[in-house]
Amino acid sequence: MISQEVEHQKVCSNACDQNTEGGGHQARECQDELSEEEREELELKIDQALDQCFFCLYGLNLRSDSSYEDELATHKNTSRGEYQTKEQCADVFQYILPSARVSSKTGLVKLRRVLRAIRKHFPQPPGNVLDGNPIDRFLDDPDLCEDKLSEEAGSDGFLETMTKMIFSTMGSLKQYKKSVVGSSEPYLDVYRNLYFFLAQSEEMSASDKWPGFVLTKEGEEFVQQSANLFKFDLLYNSLRFESWQRLANIYDEEVDLLLNDGSKHINVLGWRKNAALSQRVETSRRRSRRCLLMSLALAKTPDQQCEIHELLALVYYDSLQNVVPLFDQRSVLPTKDAAWTKFCENSMEHFRKAFANKQDWSHAFYMGKLCEKLGYAPERMHASRLKLLCKHGHQNLEYLKVISSYSFNQSTMNEVTDILGKVGPEVYNPLVNIIGIGCQINPERKPEELRQMEDAWNMLYSDCLSALEACIEGDLKHFHKARYMLAQGLYRRGKSSDLARAKDELSFCFKSSRSAFTFNMWEIDGMVKKGRRRTPGITANKKSLEVNLPESSRKFITCIRKYLLFYLKLLEEARDICTLDKAFISIRADKRFCLCIEDLVPVALGRYIKAIIASRLQADILNSGTNTSEHLLEKLFGLFMEQGNLWPDVCSLPELKGSEVSEGSLYGYLHQYINSLERNGKLETIGAINEKVRKRFKNPKLSNSNCAKVCRHASIAWCRSLIIGLALITPLEPGISSDIQDLHQTDNGLENRQFLCVDLQTGELWNPSFEDASQLKHLEIRWGPVLSKVKKTIVKKASDGNLETARDLLRCSYNFYRESSSITLPSVVNLYLVPYQLIRGIQSQTATEGVEILDKMLSQKMKKTVGPSSTASPATVPNTSPACPGGAKDGLNSNPCPAGSEVGAPASASASTAAEERSAVLSHEEDRDRNSANLQVCPNEIKRSLLVAPQLQQCQNSMLADKGASKAHEGEGPNDG
Repeated sequence: MISQEVEHQKVCSNACDQNTEGGGHQARECQDELSEEEREELELKIDQALDQCFFCLYGLNLRSDSSYEDELATHKNTSRGEYQTKEQCADVFQYILPSARVSSKTGLVKLRRVLRAIRKHFPQPPGNVLDGNPIDRFLDDPDLCEDKLSEEAGSDGFLETMTKMIFSTMGSLKQYKKSVVGSSEPYLDVYRNLYFFLAQSEEMSASDKWPGFVLTKEGEEFVQQSANLFKFDLLYNSLRFESWQRLANIYDEEVDLLLNDGSKHINVLGWRKNAALSQRVETSRRRSRRCLLMSLALAKTPDQQCEIHELLALVYYDSLQNVVPLFDQRSVLPTKDAAWTKFCENSMEHFRKAFANKQDWSHAFYMGKLCEKLGYAPERMHASRLKLLCKHGHQNLEYLKVISSYSFNQSTMNEVTDILGKVGPEVYNPLVNIIGIGCQINPERKPEELRQMEDAWNMLYSDCLSALEACIEGDLKHFHKARYMLAQGLYRRGKSSDLARAKDELSFCFKSSRSAFTFNMWEIDGMVKKGRRRTPGITANKKSLEVNLPESSRKFITCIRKYLLFYLKLLEEARDICTLDKAFISIRADKRFCLCIEDLVPVALGRYIKAIIASRLQADILNSGTNTSEHLLEKLFGLFMEQGNLWPDVCSLPELKGSEVSEGSLYGYLHQYINSLERNGKLETIGAINEKVRKRFKNPKLSNSNCAKVCRHASIAWCRSLIIGLALITPLEPGISSDIQDLHQTDNGLENRQFLCVDLQTGELWNPSFEDASQLKHLEIRWGPVLSKVKKTIVKKASDGNLETARDLLRCSYNFYRESSSITLPSVVNLYLVPYQLIRGIQSQTATEGVEILDKMLSQKMKKTVGPSSTASPATVPNTSPACPGGAKDGLNSNPCPAGSEVGAPASASASTAAEERSAVLSHEEDRDRNSANLQVCPNEIKRSLLVAPQLQQCQNSMLADKGASKAHEGEGPNDG
């Protein structure tokens, strides 16, 4: 049965040979004898017979999936088909060669394992052939002038030009072939055919691998190995069209994968740091172009020539595009130099030649875009009439005429034609010839003509917008490119409501029914847009937009970035702070595109900040009240606390240049916020921002200078607010109060007691070098008179109406003591203990020696000052007790008046005596550890001044606490016992 089938195969083969020699009529009769089903059945039987022959003769089980190269080399078969030596492999290859030549790709796939086994003995051509490799030299020669080749491409004699150039170092193509034959014997047939058939049988390409594969070293080696098969084949078959074309496709595919995967897996900053990736893109683009030039020289049919021209034009055009990850659409843009211009011209020339062979609308589309890039006269309509109108202004008559001829509405074209017919022609200057434009604007036009041209321009502009609106109606609502152009057109026109309309149109791409900000865009593929689209569509426009204009991943991500940058600009100019807030949060948190737009986070923050500042300035102009202004400044301060590390980047952004977003001005607004809180007496809020500062900046001294100034300003504002609050509730009656007189009558030991006195030196409160002098002046005018009254004042019980305030101040003073341990504060509060005799005017040596100056941190002094004000007893303390407990917990619960010092003292006073003694030890240890807690004024001089001077000398001390002591106080509150 098999022999009969083989015999039938020979008969059919002879018939085919007769067809080749001119006996086509007999061959057709032979084919017509069989029906379609009979032919398929016969071909299947022949295929099975050949498989059996291969297995019997050489042990090649072509239908087995378990047979691999290693098994083939040691196959146990009586036919002794082995692959141990080059000779054995050459014998097998000679047998399969006739079948391989007539096999389809499916047939070659069945031979793949055999071809791989043979290649193990023929991994590459001999060394003599590889030396001076003309293919590699042609692909990578830096001195090769592609521009001349591109101009000559497709002309008669182009093939001869290419072969002479490629094999110039070998003498000629004929001489090269002769040398290759001599170097490859006796295995010439193997070398000449093995690599081409093996390359065709390898069905796997880099695009079949996992995403990002080509970015890895493994991916780079894979592409190189795939390309080597065709380059080895071209060493023996230099004029094989298929090999040049397939090699060009391999390099073009590598560029696509590098840029598409790079745009999704590497942001523009990361790509810029890896120079090897950009070099691979440039190298593969060059090799692809040169392979296509040689393919064009070998193309035989008009269809082949048209295809290669189109591919060449697209390769050149791809190098011109401002897409990620090569460019960031902001500061890193394509350089429009001479090389860029030449690429535009080469792309234009190849599109023209392709259009001459096949009038495809996409060719005209790209030629229009290239016309715009080159500034050519608009011989045909290109991608957007809006760009022409915006670029060439209102008074270029020739452009207006061309644009009107492509009007969307027929009525518009008729009206504009009538208007322009009344306008005189341009004045031509033969000396002016700017890339195809030989006219210039007439400088002597009449006002009526200028008005008519203005009207025509407005009508054409509105006509363009109407055309774009039609492109996003109904099922085309997700066609984001038209929506973006519509928003840009509205924004550029600049009418009163155009900004709001532009923002509203583009917002469709960035919002949904469930979110005020999200990415509502879908990549346009080759069949249908993704999302809720049910069918590819039935209208011609939809097919053209969706099928004939697929976009790459890099182009889609570039669109996202470009649209987002424009949308943020619109939001800023519209002062839409709410949407900007949501946009800033979403951009950082988006899981789909966070890597692609990571570098745009500072831009979003900068736009957000500018909108806040603009709204705040507007509120000041409109006098809308301090609440609005303070609310906006609060937002700005919150951004500083959350994203302060990005502020230097924001200030250096090229799109945000301006005095309102300089680093100094931004930090100035933070100081204004603190001033407003202090001016309005919002002590709780000031304390809260100080707590945030402490958590955000562990050590303000290690921050930049502007940041450190904000931290210090917040602490000093807190300090001033507390001092002002204490001063407001401090009784200022002159002389000895009735409380102390009553105490004298009931306490026989009063002469041995001491009284806590306070004296404010407010000079340093109003002159910090980093604050605005005018703001400080306002504060000084408002609060200076209150503070100036606190001189040599005995700290006494606050009035009943101020007891609740005193308790709040006690809590805030404790928090200030805890939070400000690492901040240097001015020496403002002087505390001292005065014996009863001095207060009564008893001037004796004993009484003078009893005066004790309290050298404590400012925060401790305020805590000590507010303590008696919130209790029911006068401020008397035993002369043996510490002035102010150093431990936060014990100090807050200790009462300066000991048990039994007066009638009516609180019950907690006696219970706190032991705590005071423990605190004294802690206080002594803390003061010993603080490097700068040294008294600058002699105590004896201060004691004498109490008797003779009207004002106490200021006690200078440092406020820097030991880091360990500061940690010991954290977490302790005023109610801890």
